[in-house]
Amino acid sequence: MKKSLIAFAIFGAFAASASAQSSVTIYGIIDAATVYTDNQTGGGSKMSLDAGQMATSRWGIKGSEDLGGGLKANFNLEGTLANDTGAAGAGFGPAAVGGPLSQAGSSTSLFDRLSWVGLSGNFGSVTFGRNNILGVDSVGLADPLSLAHAGNNPNVAIVALNIASLHGNFGTNGGGTALRQNNSVKYLTPMVSGFGAAAMYGFGEKAGDSSANSYTGLSGYFTDGKSGIALAYAKLEDATAASTLTQWGGGGKLKMDAFTFKLTYAQTEVNTTNRKLEVIGAGVDYALSATTTLTGAYYNTKRSGEALAASAGKADQYIIMPKYAFSKRTTAYASYTYATVGKAADVALGLGIIGVGQTDASRLAVGVMHAF
Repeated sequence: MKKSLIAFAIFGAFAASASAQSSVTIYGIIDAATVYTDNQTGGGSKMSLDAGQMATSRWGIKGSEDLGGGLKANFNLEGTLANDTGAAGAGFGPAAVGGPLSQAGSSTSLFDRLSWVGLSGNFGSVTFGRNNILGVDSVGLADPLSLAHAGNNPNVAIVALNIASLHGNFGTNGGGTALRQNNSVKYLTPMVSGFGAAAMYGFGEKAGDSSANSYTGLSGYFTDGKSGIALAYAKLEDATAASTLTQWGGGGKLKMDAFTFKLTYAQTEVNTTNRKLEVIGAGVDYALSATTTLTGAYYNTKRSGEALAASAGKADQYIIMPKYAFSKRTTAYASYTYATVGKAADVALGLGIIGVGQTDASRLAVGVMHAF
């Protein structure tokens, strides 16, 4: 009996040690808001219950194993949740029917946001699979809305290449959003005195043409935990490698007492059509108290360079968003957005406008976000 007790104790100690060296976590965000939008098709208004207004609803599984000597094995699987309907996952294949702002492909993907495995250590980290493009990680650092209202946020729609009709022909996905890239390898350097850099390559996987449908990206950044600056560059090829989309941009944020100031600029350009898209974003967060924050944001979006004058246009968005944190995991919020374009036809140019066929529109959203 004594030997059995000793053996059981030793086995328990080994099991506890093994458990301490590896971990698996289930996590997510559930966000929903009641949304009123005016000036929709025919000039009417719309009431809706929409998911993911302050932060995109999602669920994920991530884990790591300590391999010793500072080396770890890591994985992350993450998918979109449409908690207003209960659907999970979004597509990345050929663009679905639904107009110029259609963001998803026609094929569904359970882990559409992230799906990778990799290693990390003193050398930094490397991941293999479906990764965020570097523009999301970099310009997202200073987005005026912290990437809220992702469906109409110009930094998400254009800088993060999230509009299928504008960006779906470029990169590894074969259509749909290019915000994340399939078949990619992503490397992050270790942080040194707040400085870091990243490189990423996505394989087009086309026989006889290694550059077709490929993605190449570089970025650099600095942060002290409160303020920071980031720059990113990317090049994406189409299926023939005859048409290339290049992207560059950056952003910075500065925290001064209760205020945090944010500024971003980015542009994309297609070599065959000379289509140029530019986004300027500016905003400020003001901490009214430890639990209440007021955010003001502005975006200016322009499209130019193409042969047809009708393809040129501009849009402006003005947003105010108060947020109240019940806890570290649960936040109530509201937002008011006013958007305007130079002319009604500019709505169809994919500039992130919230109206449909109108020169201006406004939107009011009231919701709650819970993280687990």
